[in-house]
Amino acid sequence: MNEQNPYQTTIEISEDSYAAGGMRYGGIGRLAFALGYFGITAVQWILAEVAYSVSNAGMVSVEIPLALIAGVATIALSWYRMINQGSSGFWAFATIIPLINLFVFLRCMVCPEGYADTKTLDTAGKVIGLVLFAMVLGVVGLIVTFAFSV
Repeated sequence: MNEQNPYQTTIEISEDSYAAGGMRYGGIGRLAFALGYFGITAVQWILAEVAYSVSNAGMVSVEIPLALIAGVATIALSWYRMINQGSSGFWAFATIIPLINLFVFLRCMVCPEGYADTKTLDTAGKVIGLVLFAMVLGVVGLIVTFAFSV
């Protein structure tokens, strides 16, 4: 703990001439988070399919352990991504809570390194946010279309 500032973060923040704000926060970046998140999902689906086809166990008995493992891995990924933004890593535990997990996922995908200090999105963050927004609108449109066509 710093004698002059007892509220100083325990995370090591060091100068980095390559980062936009001149600070380096640690953790993982957007690309590593996205690849890890979608990789976890793909591996979970593949392992579930293999386990289901090899064993006579029901799909529920195969999915539950895989979902727990994927959940822990997702929390770990979100933890390091939130640290990279300059936020508290404890926000990663919000991925367990429905609807709030969408907020955490959006922050992890869109916000650049050091977002908690600068509060500004870079161009890549704006583009990713726009694409995610368009995808959500597409899903809502499909749901509405199917709901009124029946």
